[in-house]
Amino acid sequence: MSLSRSLLLPSVTEILQMAGFRTSQRCDVRPRSFDIVAKNDRDTLLLKVLYNIDAVNQEMAEELKRITKHLLASPLVVGERMKGRFLETGVLYRRYGIPSMNVETLYDYFVEEIKIYAYSERGGLYVKIDGDAIKRARLKMGLSVGDLSKMIGVSRRSISRYEENLMETTVSNAIELQETLGEDILTPIDPLSMKPPLINEKELNLDVLHLMSEIGFEVHPTPQAPFDAISEDRDRTKILTGSGKKVSSVRKRAKIMSSISYVTGTMSAIIIEERSKEENIENTAILEEKEVEKISNTDEFLKLLLSRAGSHR
Repeated sequence: MSLSRSLLLPSVTEILQMAGFRTSQRCDVRPRSFDIVAKNDRDTLLLKVLYNIDAVNQEMAEELKRITKHLLASPLVVGERMKGRFLETGVLYRRYGIPSMNVETLYDYFVEEIKIYAYSERGGLYVKIDGDAIKRARLKMGLSVGDLSKMIGVSRRSISRYEENLMETTVSNAIELQETLGEDILTPIDPLSMKPPLINEKELNLDVLHLMSEIGFEVHPTPQAPFDAISEDRDRTKILTGSGKKVSSVRKRAKIMSSISYVTGTMSAIIIEERSKEENIENTAILEEKEVEKISNTDEFLKLLLSRAGSHR
């Protein structure tokens, strides 16, 4: 059954928690390339949740890819409809290369541990097949490539390409193969191992990000996230980095950043232009731009950040 838009995100969060994930609070500041972050002992997920996944545009998808790359996470879109149709349960879709599924599939995969075999591409539903299993079963039955191709109704070349793992097939052909050979020839799809194509980094377009770069950090801008960038030192210590004019203007973002950094095991800091009496907001360090300008290297910055950050560090 389809879920209404208002119930979608709470349902996704509940499912992930049932599956043993810690989840961040909702990232409800705009623009946003993801809605929640989830992590268990093995995987970190950045999820975009919306009723119609057509609303995920290319810019949003590219940012999501960048963030997951630098946080060593996996992107995932969860929704109900695409191109005017409901998403089918048990089928994996893609939106600009990002794995996408409906809520039922999310539950089946993460809670019930039901494997996914089918994926949607132009022209219909397809499955990955195990070429070695097809060849073993064919030889066991004493069939030639030509024999099997006639029984399935595909070309000899297709059977050869199946066996060499050079070609995937439609669901209907896979059913014919499996019934004819009497063997399990399907290969499950792991949506978390699907690596979307890498994309170019964004340019540093904020003075604060240039400042972090001058200190010695490798800075990865994230203009559609609650933070402005992910900053890394040579030891790959990751800092969710934000900026603002004064504390009152960044309070909501700081709380979201704290929630995300807690889930992902990163650090978070916001650099502000004006003076501040507050040292942190829910564990996100508040640093003044003038004091950051005096820092000459990443070690000094981390020392200041740790002195300001809250207790969960």
